[in-house]
Amino acid sequence: MKSNFFKYVFIIFVVGIMIFAIYKIKSEEEKKEQDQTQVSVEEEKITEITLGVASFDSTNPIFSKNKNIQDISRLVYEPLVDLTSDYKAQPCLAQEWAKQNSTTYIIKLKDNVRWADGQKFIADDVKFTIEKLKGMNSIYSPNVQNIETVEIADDYTLKIYLNKEVPFFEYNLTFPILSSQFYQDKEFSDGIVPVGTGMYKYTDVQSTHLTLEPNENRWNNKTNLTLTKITVNLYSSLGELYNSFKMGNLDIIDTQNSNLQEYIGSIGYAKKEMKGREHDFIALNMNNAFLSKKEVRKAISYSIDKTNIVSSIFNSQYYTSSFPLDYGNWLYQVEEASSGYNPEQTKQVLTQSRMEL
Repeated sequence: MKSNFFKYVFIIFVVGIMIFAIYKIKSEEEKKEQDQTQVSVEEEKITEITLGVASFDSTNPIFSKNKNIQDISRLVYEPLVDLTSDYKAQPCLAQEWAKQNSTTYIIKLKDNVRWADGQKFIADDVKFTIEKLKGMNSIYSPNVQNIETVEIADDYTLKIYLNKEVPFFEYNLTFPILSSQFYQDKEFSDGIVPVGTGMYKYTDVQSTHLTLEPNENRWNNKTNLTLTKITVNLYSSLGELYNSFKMGNLDIIDTQNSNLQEYIGSIGYAKKEMKGREHDFIALNMNNAFLSKKEVRKAISYSIDKTNIVSSIFNSQYYTSSFPLDYGNWLYQVEEASSGYNPEQTKQVLTQSRMEL
């Protein structure tokens, strides 16, 4: 019996060693696969991208009227006030702002901001930009048209005086700020590349391409930038831009062309649609006795088949909307929106309105 006992113990011992060995080998293999996967992920991390822009005009954001250049400029130049994803005003270069009275605003600037050339960002830069915008035809000129004067209290505080009350004026402070110090010995023209305070800076500007790299002097440098180089190839026409994309020379293009597939096909790329701000609408004369009534306007809304219009006239290339800012805007309340096309509801609203009259 002792002989059998030792034999069983030996067998259990051997089996235990085998199980441990198998577990150890399997663990090493899993760790190796995990390390390989991690290396693979790191190798796939994108650090450089190439974009394309047609009809380039200027790198100066207040001269440029090219939408794609304006989108790129936001990486280089910053405003006093920025907008959140739900369109609320939030501080950017401005630390805070206050409405002193109906036509006077006090702006307090961040005191830790430097331009890409190392110079400090100060109130003079804001006044300089506003005065330039008032004296030229820029896409941002309407933002400052009601500014009468700008008074500098100190390097980081200024007062803005308006010629009339402007509701929610802070939403006009979203224009890019330029450095007054940079232009002390330079001509203010669309051919000169100004410095910015943003995440990136222009490091090379040629007739064929632009190069952007991280701005080492950026004030909001808490997050490491994944992209270390952005190249923007420049083309004279959209046709050249589309052909370059088809040939694989570009990683990303941004376009508002609803017939894009006719030019680049539908295979070999991923598409992401983003709703824009442009919309068609019916403007009603509120001085009219009937149209001034809320119930009549609601009935008109119920009687319009917007889905059918988009499908039959616009080939389903657009979206229907009950409110100009219905996608993610903090002002939009879903329960207050129209429920869409409903002829029966039209009759009911008009009938109810007539009964109340």
